[in-house]
Amino acid sequence: MRRTSLFVIIAFTSCFLLASGCYEPGGPVPEEKSAPAERAWTMEDVDAAVVMTMERIYSPAPRDNGTPPEECDYLHYLRFRPRAGASDPTLADAVLVLSPGGQGGANSLEYISRQLVYVALTRYGKRIEVWVVDRRPNNLEDLTGLNAAEEARDVRLALDYYFDGKPLDGRSFAGFLRDEDVPYLSEFGLRLAVEDMYTLITTMIPDPEVRRRKVFVGGHSLGGPIAAFFAGWDLDGPPATVEDAGYMNCAGLVGLDTRLEPSVPDQGVNITTFIGLPELTDEGTYHQVVDKIRRGELARILPVPGNYPEFMALLEMIAMEAAFHPQEESVILDRLPFVPNLDNTFKLLHSRTIDQYFVHIPSIRDFRYTNEALLGIMVDDNFQLINMFQVSCGFLTGGAVVPRDFPLPQDLAKLPWIQALLGSYLGLRGLFIANDAGPDCCHLGQGPLYRWANFDEIGNDADPAFQDTAGEVTYTTAEEEVSDIRDVARFLYYGPTNAVEWYFTLRLMLDIEAGVKEFAPLCGLPYLHREAARFRPRIEFSAQNGPFPYQPENGKLIPGYNHLDVCTAAADRPSRRANEVIDPILVFVGETVEKGF
Repeated sequence: MRRTSLFVIIAFTSCFLLASGCYEPGGPVPEEKSAPAERAWTMEDVDAAVVMTMERIYSPAPRDNGTPPEECDYLHYLRFRPRAGASDPTLADAVLVLSPGGQGGANSLEYISRQLVYVALTRYGKRIEVWVVDRRPNNLEDLTGLNAAEEARDVRLALDYYFDGKPLDGRSFAGFLRDEDVPYLSEFGLRLAVEDMYTLITTMIPDPEVRRRKVFVGGHSLGGPIAAFFAGWDLDGPPATVEDAGYMNCAGLVGLDTRLEPSVPDQGVNITTFIGLPELTDEGTYHQVVDKIRRGELARILPVPGNYPEFMALLEMIAMEAAFHPQEESVILDRLPFVPNLDNTFKLLHSRTIDQYFVHIPSIRDFRYTNEALLGIMVDDNFQLINMFQVSCGFLTGGAVVPRDFPLPQDLAKLPWIQALLGSYLGLRGLFIANDAGPDCCHLGQGPLYRWANFDEIGNDADPAFQDTAGEVTYTTAEEEVSDIRDVARFLYYGPTNAVEWYFTLRLMLDIEAGVKEFAPLCGLPYLHREAARFRPRIEFSAQNGPFPYQPENGKLIPGYNHLDVCTAAADRPSRRANEVIDPILVFVGETVEKGF
């Protein structure tokens, strides 16, 4: 036997024996789920009253570092409006223009946008529109396979297209883009994001008086600072002429788990320090960083561990399966070829201990999940460890579920200094993981079929704690579960665009940091009206369990909500818990527009 082969066998055997010692199946099992809450209306009711369209406006993209594809020369946005009646937006009672959060696409605001239009119409008798701007890098995504799979309700079409090289309608997938493929993304920064909002508003509502009375700008997470920059932006340069200033073209601002201030939301991120460069002290240091991005010495696509384009595309497929076949046992991961980036992400998401992370036995593929449960462990705050992507949509049932001690043991994760250090990025408290993939390492894949208890099947008023069958472990509580997993699945895949941003740019983050500096106007970032912008009416919402909780001066800190819950918390089950965002927004908008909506 060759020495290399012998080494491989010894290494594999050693790893297997190590894993055998690490894997101890069993543990507490969650209690049975409760009866679901009664709906006040259905999504079918909403769809009958509200129409969503993807629309676009021609606006050439920057060409200072290469020529982007033609599709990038269009500003895309999702438009939500009442299905019946006039389509002229100037006749609406109000218009909300929203920007998604970091690594978010327009569809991340699909649920709240539909519900805002519906509730305004049915509860207040008012016609409002909501427009969600897709940042330009989203135009680079090849959604051919995903849209085909959605239309045919067959995820295999997407799997074959993206991972097996099979063409669709004569088109083959050219691969997920890498930094070297997209030099022009070095120019897709704050100026483009802010001025896209301005172009949309002024194109659709030409009369500035109407804009000042009816238009509200805002966003989720990173969309809040972008809205704040819009309010203080000066389009023509001279600050003395204010008709072109952002605050003169809107009636107010709306912030969804964010601060309506021109900075990165958690107030503690310094991009240049993070990537090892000097602080932005003057125009020269800013241009040094920009030049490094242009030359490819720094990333054009912001690297976020675990959130690769391959995973974002797969997440959309998992959401489709959860919507189309929620209770069937998931086989989607079995159909995947080995993809290093996906394997790394699965290890981050589905390792109980540090030992399992390195050995990865059992792996996520060794557990049996329904399609709905698989989606749940990808996004729910008790299983997803990245704070920005957490939503509160229920819990696993059907098998042993134990505390997760990776990447940190739970006792350590609860320490205040750990929370201060990592809390804006990682949500480590209260993490759990399935722990029965089979009786031992020789019989993996033979464990129970894990299912999902939806948010309104977790506890009730009389017994709010969701515990194990022995009543010794509290997994979650009714107050901390607010979003319907079916609504979460829908916003992740539904329609012509998507909820995630495959190619999020470093330039945008750099510009946000530079935009508040005194030298910013010299760098093409004319945030000149910062004081005036602060006096525009505003409302802000902060999630208590989110990455940067705070008590807004004009708004509310919402108990039990996670970062995405401000956009997805169920509006149609007030008997369970009233949505704490939609009505306050509508009341605020109404009072601002006409002193009583």
